[in-house]
Amino acid sequence: MNQSAAALIQLIHKHDLRIFNTSDIITLGRMSSGGATQALSRLADKGILARLKRGLWANLLMKSIHPYEAVPFLAAPWPAYISLYSALADYGLIAEIPQIVYGVSPAPTATYKTFMGSFRIHHLPAHLMWGYEMKKSGTGGYLMAEPEKAFLDLAYLALTPRSSLQLPYKRARRWRLNHPKLRMYTLRFGYKPLKEYIRRTIPNIFAGVR
Repeated sequence: MNQSAAALIQLIHKHDLRIFNTSDIITLGRMSSGGATQALSRLADKGILARLKRGLWANLLMKSIHPYEAVPFLAAPWPAYISLYSALADYGLIAEIPQIVYGVSPAPTATYKTFMGSFRIHHLPAHLMWGYEMKKSGTGGYLMAEPEKAFLDLAYLALTPRSSLQLPYKRARRWRLNHPKLRMYTLRFGYKPLKEYIRRTIPNIFAGVR
């Protein structure tokens, strides 16, 4: 390994870069765009980095990177968080484990196929980007919807016209959700079809609410 490659690895390690953009290296290393791209491509050829998409890299020397960490980088410059089937499965609310990672973002809906797996990030209006929390994963972390918000995100998107998503399904009758929070979040969505769906799914949840 030549001196410049070793220096670049040291730079990446110094700044604890797990998933990062070429622009990060240009800024931190004071490199030209072409020089940074070539240097990063050489490290990818050596199996030290992996390209997630154009200009986006994962540090393979970091063994604990969770695929969920990639979601906000794939959706950038838009915000994004883990939701829908992925979050519901992680919380044990559905039995089926999705084969792809699901997230939501104000960005246009897009699919990404990477060495970390496949990602499907669905468009969610910006005013509905709330109800998530940080989850730790090793020395990193990612944003994930709360159980009630993941449930509502999925129901809301499934109820929109021409949606490819299916309404939340559970073999058992009862969903293990916080009913006061679910009621509050449903009303915050302000979407009548969603409220009617929740009313049918969880009887009496809106008792006393006009």
